[in-house]
Amino acid sequence: MKMIKPAFLGTLMVPAFMFAAGANAQSDNAAEPNAQSDNSATMQHSNDMDATYLTSAPQDSFHADALTGNAVLSAVEEDEEIGTINDLIIDMDGQIQAVVVGVGGFLGMGEKDVAIEWDSLDLTMDEDNDDYVIRVNATQEALEEAEGYERDGNTEEMNNDGMNSDTGMENDAGMENDADMTDEEMDTNS
Repeated sequence: MKMIKPAFLGTLMVPAFMFAAGANAQSDNAAEPNAQSDNSATMQHSNDMDATYLTSAPQDSFHADALTGNAVLSAVEEDEEIGTINDLIIDMDGQIQAVVVGVGGFLGMGEKDVAIEWDSLDLTMDEDNDDYVIRVNATQEALEEAEGYERDGNTEEMNNDGMNSDTGMENDAGMENDADMTDEEMDTNS
């Protein structure tokens, strides 16, 4: 029995020494990362200057999808629905210049896009403060008679990473961009 007691105490002491050695090693390593953390903090700081991040939308701002798909109402015709917002035109400063509204047609067929300047719209919240109500001082007939909006080369260049789809440039596979081809050309190429 006397032999078991020292063996038992020795067994208990091994983990205690291991624990103490591990704690000592951690404290030695803790001094080195402080020097590195200064560099890391500096590196992180320089990265923070490259990009900033938001955790939520700033006050008095909204997401693009809060507008796209929404109906546009006529302020002239007792809030009659005259179109749907299909797209936003945003300048290089990030300001909305116009909304592209789909007007006319039936179930999306025969619809044409008309760009309405942002300043021409009246944007308010509905009674529940859930959705935007968008009004314009125009009739549906006036929008249907307005000149249709066509994307120009500048917006296409930005959408295609600098490649203008109007140039007929071929893609990596040697095929023309399908967006530039008529239905007949697509049938002959397939």
